[in-house]
Amino acid sequence: MDRRDDYPLVPGKTFLNHGSFGATPLPVLRAARALRIEAEQDYPAFYYDRVFPVLEGSRRAVCDHLGIPMGRGVFVRNSTTAMQTVVDHLALREGEHVVTTSREYEATVVLMRLLEQRGVVVDTVDGRHEGLVERILDACGPRTRAVVVSHVTSPWSQVNDVDALTAALEGRGVATVVDAAHTAGQIPLPVMRPGVYLCLTLHKWLHLPKGSGFLVVPDEEADDVRPVVTSWYAEAETMPRRFSWAGTDDVIAHLVGVEAVAYQHEVLAQGLLTHWRVLTARAEEGLLAIPGVSTLARAPRSPAMVSVQLPDVDPEAMLRELHGRGVDLWCGLTDEGPVLRLSVAPYTTAADVDHGIGVLEQVLAGARRAVAAR
Repeated sequence: MDRRDDYPLVPGKTFLNHGSFGATPLPVLRAARALRIEAEQDYPAFYYDRVFPVLEGSRRAVCDHLGIPMGRGVFVRNSTTAMQTVVDHLALREGEHVVTTSREYEATVVLMRLLEQRGVVVDTVDGRHEGLVERILDACGPRTRAVVVSHVTSPWSQVNDVDALTAALEGRGVATVVDAAHTAGQIPLPVMRPGVYLCLTLHKWLHLPKGSGFLVVPDEEADDVRPVVTSWYAEAETMPRRFSWAGTDDVIAHLVGVEAVAYQHEVLAQGLLTHWRVLTARAEEGLLAIPGVSTLARAPRSPAMVSVQLPDVDPEAMLRELHGRGVDLWCGLTDEGPVLRLSVAPYTTAADVDHGIGVLEQVLAGARRAVAAR
């Protein structure tokens, strides 16, 4: 598979960081552009006649593709907005208890710190895969209101057993808030049990433009969840209507779900899953052949991403140097040391993977020489 011509990527760049920002294919961008032009030509007509039926068709296409009950999934700006919406809905009070893990996205870490400042007790358990479900369950107690956990941990590409966790928590009155930013379009959604909230991103693996997140709530809460921004329809009877309009805003990203899902069906039919598997295996082998690069703790891995442990380097300086050489990967400093993540997508080729790893090896060799010369 080589669908690079479907994407407006800069020629000569090696983009191996789809997991951070995604890249929207041209068929979806063209549909979005046409809607934007239509809106700007006559916005009153667009608002009164078009935006709500098109939004509803887009929302239904996403729900149908992902297996989400129609009344329980709505567009939001991103998964971070979805997380905040759920936390606001839970209305956690001083002295109440939340359990999370050490392998959460930085925005979630900040959200947990802000809860602590309000007097909520937050316990953070070791986020490595082995024994994670048991550690979370052991940390829960009579005052536990919520567990906050990633489905796929962002830097580590680790797939957590959310279904085992929520099955064990069912009936205990504990909400499970799932950061599922890497789920939609890459792996099946977790089981939607009572008390389970899914916070999705659609601009990574489901091809929608930036600014397209999705919130899925449990059936018993759908009548009560409100958007974080109070606007015209915040008191509407149905959840899709309440989330349909947050005031005058750029809603175009939310209107092209039909086109994005159609593109996903097309690349799946052409072997996307095999493409991911072949390229990530090649990437893992190449990365681990670099001196100083090592494996992370053993865990199930997401199909389109590979993560490895780096030697002691400055991740930000390395990212800047890689970018300057035309290669984009993700790397950052975690509480377990520097971690690098490589992502593949429909536009990624074996030559991209080999070139990116080759440049990375040169950069790391240069860093080792600099350290030795001190």
